[in-house]
Amino acid sequence: MDTNLQQSQKLEHGLSLTPAQQRSLEILQKPVIELQKFLEEQLAQNPMLEIEEFQQQQKPQSIGENPDDIDDYDDNSDTSELSQSDTDNFQQKHDFILNSEPDSIHLGEKLINEARIDAPTKSVADAFESLVEQLDSRGFLPVEAIDVSIEQGFKRDDVLKALEMLQTCEPYGIGARSLQECFLIQLRANGLSESLAYRIIEDYFQLFIKRKVNDIAQAEGRSIDAVEKALETIAKLNSSPAHEYTVNEENILIPDINYYKQDGIWCAELTNNYIPQLRINSEYRFMIAEGSLNKDALSYLKEKMRDAKNIIDAIKQRQTTLLKIANAILKRQQNYFENAILQPMTRQQIADDIQLHPTTIGRAISGKNAQTPFGVIELKNFFTNSLETEQGNEVSSNTIKEKISDIVSNENPQKPLSDDKIAKMLETEGITIARRTVAKYRDELGIPSKTMRKRF
Repeated sequence: MDTNLQQSQKLEHGLSLTPAQQRSLEILQKPVIELQKFLEEQLAQNPMLEIEEFQQQQKPQSIGENPDDIDDYDDNSDTSELSQSDTDNFQQKHDFILNSEPDSIHLGEKLINEARIDAPTKSVADAFESLVEQLDSRGFLPVEAIDVSIEQGFKRDDVLKALEMLQTCEPYGIGARSLQECFLIQLRANGLSESLAYRIIEDYFQLFIKRKVNDIAQAEGRSIDAVEKALETIAKLNSSPAHEYTVNEENILIPDINYYKQDGIWCAELTNNYIPQLRINSEYRFMIAEGSLNKDALSYLKEKMRDAKNIIDAIKQRQTTLLKIANAILKRQQNYFENAILQPMTRQQIADDIQLHPTTIGRAISGKNAQTPFGVIELKNFFTNSLETEQGNEVSSNTIKEKISDIVSNENPQKPLSDDKIAKMLETEGITIARRTVAKYRDELGIPSKTMRKRF
């Protein structure tokens, strides 16, 4: 039985859901932009989540992984592979796709405009622009950024001055070449260069990553509570400072589904470019497997890994469910895509077609849109009420409304038709409909009553 069907049946019977099922329902209901925002938040909050990097990575030597230590998790994305640099792998965790969005506010232009005003010389301003061009979607510079700028013909002193300028720009953390440097920049900007939090990041960054609170406390001669408070300060830092530079996405209508014609055949595809490919952080999986963590850190990471797994699985389930629904709609609404005529279609019919519960269909289409040949429409608008003709054929409520509108537009304005008369006219076309239903549809169309329509 399908997971979504089981979930819906549990809800129908008032049974409790597991955390995994709760995540699945939560993610299923999110339109693509809401899901993007949600995943950005989860990437910032859950260290076990990272973006799938589309590049070859070296496999580590055998480490004797204990399946019990990693909950037998396999996300089919080569999570057992480690990057050559643990730090580089960690700092790439939030690398999102903002640079590919045409509606992003261009952070680079903002920074360059500031540099043209504040730079001491034109050569420094030009070097500054060279660095800005190397920023990734997080606002980070590659480790070799200085050398790249020098190879482009800029003087080393100018590049270093430009880097110093860049790292004092807002949002703080811009121009960092590692997550460690990003955090140090932000702490300095907030006047915390003498704080315990700053020393932890500067001197004990690897211990911080492994969350070895006891080791940090012992090395600093401080209490566990003091270290925990410092870690709370660090947790508030922004690991991806450029993420805030996007437009107000509430005003952007991004369809979840795109319908298009290819070689004479209508096709459906999901809008996936706003949803990152996620996987379990391989560095932390390695730490869990090698048994180097203390009890608290191990418990914390295992909990985060379970939630990360639930999120990854829920996204896959959402995409699978939504694509099934999209194709089922396409199959039943061919006349719409060819001629803009909607056919009667209910959630129950789609549910039967793809063996899901109607409640699941309702959750999946809620708030979502589709790009069609006739513009972007809400998925719910594909589903119409219907009446049956005398011949046993179904007629959608939209079709009936169109007929009512045509009848009224062709009536004699001095002798407008009553709702009862309209119902009888529809009956001659084989559509049996009550007078009150005609009145309801007329109101929904914004057509006044017979008395109000009369012209003298």
